[in-house]
Amino acid sequence: MTTRSVLLDFGNVIAFFDHRKACRQLAELSTAAMTADDIYMAIFNTSLEEAYDTGRMSTPAFLDALRTTLQLQADDDEIARAWCDIFTPNDAMAAAVPALKARGLRLVLASNTNALHHGWFGREFADTLSLLDAQVLSYQVGCRKPDPRFFRACLTAAGCPVAECLYVDDREDLVVAGHKLGLHGLVYTPAVDVLAHTCY
Repeated sequence: MTTRSVLLDFGNVIAFFDHRKACRQLAELSTAAMTADDIYMAIFNTSLEEAYDTGRMSTPAFLDALRTTLQLQADDDEIARAWCDIFTPNDAMAAAVPALKARGLRLVLASNTNALHHGWFGREFADTLSLLDAQVLSYQVGCRKPDPRFFRACLTAAGCPVAECLYVDDREDLVVAGHKLGLHGLVYTPAVDVLAHTCY
């Protein structure tokens, strides 16, 4: 089947990220004796991160929650930087995205993310992201992968039949969730050549 659209995850596909780095940076701002592991548990093993990722919590409310829960002595900009400065380039995908675009494929960002991260990586990776035709972001659509509603929003943005979409994500469980809706999925690692998996 011809590929007409590629749905691309951001984290660990277009760019690499490290939530643990954010936790280490937030620990440096804490007045409490909290380790990076303590901070990880407080953010990612509670409902806090999901609420922010799905847009149920505003950015000011999220920053206030971090400041209170983690006992941070810092202004909003310092906390935001500690939270956001976690992304590094994936040179392979920086080269692959223009090549996919040159094939005439419709490119859609399909990302579980939040407003602060999106603002940060939108600036840091503007050259690559400018080549994408649409962005489906969990904090904007009100749900995140593996929710079927998220994938349906991606298919709407793709503008073609599900059989003509390739979905690229680093998480196998999310690729499996996409399969249930008929998406042809590719589990991404740095060794994977995305171009080789598109038929045109």
